[in-house]
Amino acid sequence: MANTTLLQVRTSPEDKEKASEILDKLGTNLSAVVNMMIKQIILTESIPFEIKINHPVYSKEEAVKEVEATLAFEGMNLTEEEIGMLYDYKTGNISGDELRKKKKWC
Repeated sequence: MANTTLLQVRTSPEDKEKASEILDKLGTNLSAVVNMMIKQIILTESIPFEIKINHPVYSKEEAVKEVEATLAFEGMNLTEEEIGMLYDYKTGNISGDELRKKKKWC
């Protein structure tokens, strides 16, 4: 290649390998894709893909209330303990496996 420069990028070996495998199946490679992205940055004067923070559709309170309402509709009212467990699960304080061990669901 005439008139090129070296660009080094740090990434995990696993990510590099996975991306390389996918790009190989697509008939291209990391170097070509990085060059495509650089050209798009220049052409659009922006990052060529959307970058955003994905906020959950429901707050934890809304999610727990929806589960509670759905079960109540089916005649399966939750106890205060079970509602507390849903909050713990939704906030990440307990895993599904831990919940299953803690409470034997009917």
